[in-house]
Amino acid sequence: MFRENINHLQKSLFESTNWMSPRIKAKLDKSWAPIFYKYVFCKIDEKPFSVLYSDTGRPNFPVNIALSLEYIKHLKNYSDDELIDNFYFNYLVNYAVGIRVLGELNLAEKTLYDFRARIYRYLVQHPEQEDLIFASFLNLTKNFIKEAGISTEEQRMDSTMFIKN
Repeated sequence: MFRENINHLQKSLFESTNWMSPRIKAKLDKSWAPIFYKYVFCKIDEKPFSVLYSDTGRPNFPVNIALSLEYIKHLKNYSDDELIDNFYFNYLVNYAVGIRVLGELNLAEKTLYDFRARIYRYLVQHPEQEDLIFASFLNLTKNFIKEAGISTEEQRMDSTMFIKN
């Protein structure tokens, strides 16, 4: 059963940042995690992924967390084991995926594999449909280009020409 993840929008009384020293909190605020949370995690549209789940049964593992973990895996060059270890014990990874209390959510390797398998099966069964992960990545890229004020209309010639005529 598909359910959107909005739990990250609700502040927790036991949030780890409430107990951090101001110096450590300042370092956290300057790290990559808040940027990832704001410009990637919060911008993921989970609705297109609803086709992967039935209308009955247990609710899904949050799609925005699973997809964000896939992005973090490739961003940090983690193996699946390293990704799961970092999910459990690295507060920056937790912060980036909207979890503010370590150990709040359980993640098994099978959860990642099942998510990937669902996407693959959907692509095989619906070849005319757009790849869900790629479509999400394009949407995130467009949002970031808009937020950063980057023009995609112009390209610098001096940075692309590396061989003289």
